[in-house]
Amino acid sequence: MFARVSVQNDAAYRLDFLLKVGFALLHLASELMGVWVIYSNTPALNGWGVWEALTLLGVYRAMVGAIRIFVAPNMRQTMDDIRTGSLDYVLLRPVGSQFLASCRRIVLLEVLDVVLGIGLAAFAAGRLTGRLPIERVALFVLMLTLAIVMVYSVWLALATLSFWFTKVANIEMVFWNVFEVARYPVAIYPPPLRWLFTYAVPVAFITSVPAQSFFGQVPFTAVLTACVLAPATVLAASLFWGYGVRHYSGASA
Repeated sequence: MFARVSVQNDAAYRLDFLLKVGFALLHLASELMGVWVIYSNTPALNGWGVWEALTLLGVYRAMVGAIRIFVAPNMRQTMDDIRTGSLDYVLLRPVGSQFLASCRRIVLLEVLDVVLGIGLAAFAAGRLTGRLPIERVALFVLMLTLAIVMVYSVWLALATLSFWFTKVANIEMVFWNVFEVARYPVAIYPPPLRWLFTYAVPVAFITSVPAQSFFGQVPFTAVLTACVLAPATVLAASLFWGYGVRHYSGASA
């Protein structure tokens, strides 16, 4: 139902679709130019060659698209609903409030970024290894899914802060600035930052680990950690959301 309504809304603005296609291609072209500039001056960055970097860039572009499809639009609306008291309409419906708050809006135009990103990642990984066996593709899909779960958990926690802080929407800019780190291999950073972006702020599990799984160089410990970290983060975010809902006064209070 949500997807059908979103398609109907997006279809009403065909020029927006054409502009989105153009901007997505231009954005990807500019990112490819950046990779070309870097690797025209060096053969590798701490073990990451050009094809590894292109696989990572594809994963990064796919993740940006996934965030813009349903995570960011719904969390922005949820933060606004909490601020204005309109969340009452979500809480009064006979369905889980977290599910409804997370799935009301689906921006299908952003699927283009996901398609372009996965296409680039598959092409680069295929050029690097010569073939893409089904088990490697399955592992990549699993790692990408876990990465989306982690990102969703972060956004849900940020949205939940709106129950107490009215200016929390500005934190979104902090997220996007930190997320820029995911555009590059975590391995290129100094050891302290590498540890920070792997365990404290798990950026590595959002792009680097899925990319490594696609070209067959992901450590087993990284896979195991991702399989534990993703359920743990979504559980913590869900419990935090439930706590926030219980302390929500709403417009009818």
